[in-house]
Amino acid sequence: MLDEEEKNAALSDKKKRMSVHKCFRSRKSEGEYWTLYKELADDEMKCYKYFRMSKHQFNYRLQKIEKDLKKNTTF
Repeated sequence: MLDEEEKNAALSDKKKRMSVHKCFRSRKSEGEYWTLYKELADDEMKCYKYFRMSKHQFNYRLQKIEKDLKKNTTF
């Protein structure tokens, strides 16, 4: 009985491994836009699940705020 409890405790202490989609693996080193958006743009359903809007709606909204997102030079 005790051995079984120890085994269960040891199993629960181990980290659970989950598969990570290839588009999320290099996000920290390359940046979210460069890795994720390209992958999402190819798949309409993934795009909708991530942004909660269609690719067309996202691009429309991006076009409206694009000027505000660009870096301004001060010289």
